[in-house]
Amino acid sequence: MSSNIVLILGAGPNIGAATAKYFTEKGYKTIVVSRNPSEEITKSADLAIKADFSNPSSIASIFASAKAKIGIPNVVIYNSYKGLINPDPFSFPLDEWIAGQNVNFISAYAAAQEAVAGFRHLAPSTLKTFAFTGNLQIHRAFPLLMHLGVSKNAAAHMMECGAMAYEKEGFRFYYVDERMEDGSAMKSALLGGQAHAEEFWKMATRPDQGPWEHTFVAGKGYVDFEGSTGKLPDLKALEEKAAAAKSSKMRAS
Repeated sequence: MSSNIVLILGAGPNIGAATAKYFTEKGYKTIVVSRNPSEEITKSADLAIKADFSNPSSIASIFASAKAKIGIPNVVIYNSYKGLINPDPFSFPLDEWIAGQNVNFISAYAAAQEAVAGFRHLAPSTLKTFAFTGNLQIHRAFPLLMHLGVSKNAAAHMMECGAMAYEKEGFRFYYVDERMEDGSAMKSALLGGQAHAEEFWKMATRPDQGPWEHTFVAGKGYVDFEGSTGKLPDLKALEEKAAAAKSSKMRAS
């Protein structure tokens, strides 16, 4: 079986689809995983797996299926998240909070655990990379987005620790964050699928560990913003969305 295999956890129509297509074109076997893989992305991959990341125990079976049907992935990309917004950040029902964190971080930990175990069975000459799709919330707090910010900070710490702990074994770990040119946050609707795919490819083919916090600008590649987060994003639309959702829940209760 081929040792050039990419496993994309959270393969949606933008970043996931573009990354699967890009790695396929580069000669990789591609495995995509999501709650409901689209027909388009299923056709572009060698294997499509349905899974619910709110259940972290499902991760082990994903890796087992990947190994049995395609092989052990040497590149693993965690691109799944659940964004819960609330201007009253301590008012989430506990079960909702936990389910969201399972998607955003706990399943990512389970994936990193499985990835490391698999990497150890690959040839020493095979490049091995784990990447997590992040954002700038590790540098700036937004109460409205606290739920997502907590998990992004946890994941960033995990990627930094992974880069340190497994350096001698040659396992590379990255927290990947696309920015605007001034270092400000990239709006979700504007995130570049192709740009991410190209950056993931650079990480996958780099023979050494690069900066674990991989901030980049589309068309330019890696940029060290030295902790700067640029202009404060306008969250008015999200605030209105959160208020509408809260009002709807109150009417239904």
